[in-house]
Amino acid sequence: MDRDGGESVEQRPNSCSFDLPSVLVQLDDRTATAQREAVRTIRENVEEQPRVCLPAVPKLRALLAQPSLECHDTVAYCLAELAAESPVDVAPSADEIVTFVDDDPPAAVTADLLRCLESIATARPAALVDHTEVIATNLESDDPGVRGVAATTLGRVGLETDATLEGVYERLAELAADDPNREVRVRARRACELISR
Repeated sequence: MDRDGGESVEQRPNSCSFDLPSVLVQLDDRTATAQREAVRTIRENVEEQPRVCLPAVPKLRALLAQPSLECHDTVAYCLAELAAESPVDVAPSADEIVTFVDDDPPAAVTADLLRCLESIATARPAALVDHTEVIATNLESDDPGVRGVAATTLGRVGLETDATLEGVYERLAELAADDPNREVRVRARRACELISR
């Protein structure tokens, strides 16, 4: 209420700042402009309202399969944020995410999608068992953030599943000993410990 007894125009902190049904319709639209606008809207809201944005996961996943879409970086960021909020809801997207990573997207996209896979590995490591080879290729990335996240993801998959990681273990051990980045060494060492259990 304002001083005159009228309703305040301030938005409530927990209110939804966008119309999710409209955004979902835009994501289904076949025009790239509408899809980009919907992705931008999700990006603007995903950090503060990730739970509200979760229903968009299947449609965001479908956008990864559209090579002409010019906002894969934003899609990847949104998926990573949503996976951090609820890895179980994003786990069914693992196959499409790994396929996209395997196509060697730009580094920023790879980093966010690997963050997504890292979150999935915390709750549904079995969803990644068939994808350890692709994830392991990122241990060779020039980006230490990508190497570190790939190591952590492989460690969690190795701990919780029957994935075969013999060759991967040796590479992780090398990174643990020799990687120039301290964080990568720490993550690789931890991954080796998890796989060895």
